This record gives sequence, structure tokens and C-alpha cells, in this order.
Amino acid sequence: MSDPCSFSEPEDCICTYIKWFVDVLFDKHILDCRAELDFEVKGNGVKNLVLDTRDITVKQVNNDAGEILKYSFGGAHKAFGTPLNIELPNAMKRDSKLHISISYQTSKTASAAQWLTPEQTAGKKHPYFFTQCQAIHARSLMPCQDTPSVKTPYQAEITVPKDLVALMSAIGTGNRVHPQNPEKVTFTFTQKVAIPSYLIALVVGALVSQDVGPRSKVWTEKEMLEMSAWEFAEVESQLSTAEQITFKYVWGRYDLLILPPSFPYGGMENPCLTFVTPTLLVGKGGGRPLTSVSNSNFHTILRPNRAGI
Repeated sequence: MSDPCSFSEPEDCICTYIKWFVDVLFDKHILDCRAELDFEVKGNGVKNLVLDTRDITVKQVNNDAGEILKYSFGGAHKAFGTPLNIELPNAMKRDSKLHISISYQTSKTASAAQWLTPEQTAGKKHPYFFTQCQAIHARSLMPCQDTPSVKTPYQAEITVPKDLVALMSAIGTGNRVHPQNPEKVTFTFTQKVAIPSYLIALVVGALVSQDVGPRSKVWTEKEMLEMSAWEFAEVESQLSTAEQITFKYVWGRYDLLILPPSFPYGGMENPCLTFVTPTLLVGKGGGRPLTSVSNSNFHTILRPNRAGI
């Protein structure tokens, strides 16, 4: 049964891997991107690939042979965005592979994106950016099959101003100075576990970290680091207890990101990096009464097939 909230047609072509290349442009409040998507063809004689988008400007679409592919947008829907229709040069046979590269930019009004001014942060010196893709907002960040029925691993390269740090719902694999612009740095990430699109998450800010366990850090602005590290000092014992009751934690890292006060949720169970509100920070006199929010999040994501459900 197809997802009524998605234009995509995974019964014809289903996405199996995503590579995402992003330049975060704070001055324009947009992301300049390239998405490389791998598909397995499920239908026979497939001539058209349909992806979900919302307020995305496409520059060019190519296949793995480098051919420029024709594309068009369907009618816009107030809630669900706009379908992106990509014409395939040859009718695709069942069980064949398809690789598509899409160069595009997001909109200033992307529904998954939150841009904060320096005044809206704890440090008051640097801007801040974070995403919230649940429930169907990933389509405003990249053309994708934005339905929880499609789960994929992903890799990403995120380029940001040199004074800032990028984090994702994935394992960080390093960073390097951008070869064309020494004022920027590129962070790389890998998520090996297949996840639905709404669990793709990105944050960029003046972030620092402190270990709170052998597989956990807290990440936040330096002004909140000491309190955050104390508040979540018991995360390893909580995680170990959850494993004893249920299953082994498969995501590798369980880090916590304490966001600025404008984060509109108690927490979000993004893999490898749970987003939590700073209203959970009670302090040493309070006895950590609100860390159950993080507990419920890692219970939710303990198993990959239960992620976010």
C-alpha cells in the first residue's frame, strides 16, 4: 500500500543509499547541495522516477553515465509539497540498479530548517542551524522518498564556516579544511544502519563536547557544557540497563545534543545524536529528574527496525 503523504513510488524504484553534499550558507539561509541517490528497480519498464520535494530549486539531474536527465515538477500540494518527476533515458528492467545525482538549493523557508541569529544562542557570537525532519519535512532538505516505509544508510559531507561544528544523526568520520576556501571546513559522516528520511538530522553551531560515558558525549554551546555533562552523567548506566531489558544498542554512539531554548520539542530520537531541550537542565540541586526524556528516546531507537516508531 502506498503512503498517502508521499508522491514517491517505491514500488517501482526504491532508494537503497544516499550521499549528501551540503554547503551551509548562513548569509542566505539556504543549503547548496548535491544528493546522490542509488535505487533498486522493483517494477518493469520503469520510465519515470518520482521524488518528494518542498520548495527546492533544482539545478541539474544526471545519471551515472553523466547524462543530463529531463525533469519537471508536478502540482504543488499545501501539505505534501511538490513531486519531482525525472525522466529515465531507457525503460528500466526489474532488479536493475539506478544512480541519480541532483544538484539543487533549499529555500529560505524550508520547513525542516531552523536558522538562529547569534542573539538567539547562549554564546551570542555565532549563528546556529538545526533541522527537524519529522514527520514529512526531509523533502524540504533533499529530493527523496519521504516515507517511513523506505529506509536507507547514508553518507554526508557538510561544509560550514571554520569557527563552527557540524553534527549529524550519524557517526562523524573526520573533518578537513575546504580545499577551495580556507574559511570553511568540511565534516564527514556515515550512517551504516538503514533509517527513514525523517531521522536524517543536521546541526551547525559553536558546539563543544564532553564525554559522559564510553560511547556517549554531550554536545552544546560552551556556556551550557558543565551543567549538561552533570545532568547526563548517568547515561551509560541507563543505556546498559535498557540493553539488558531489550536488545543490544546497534548505533555505535549515543550522544546528546542540548539545543538552544527555541528547540520546540522535549527531545527527538535522531540516531547517534538525540536532540534534547535545555529545559531538562535542572542542575546539581535537582537530582536529574528530567533525564527520563533521553531514556525514552534511546528506548525508541535501540533497534534499527523500530527507529522513531
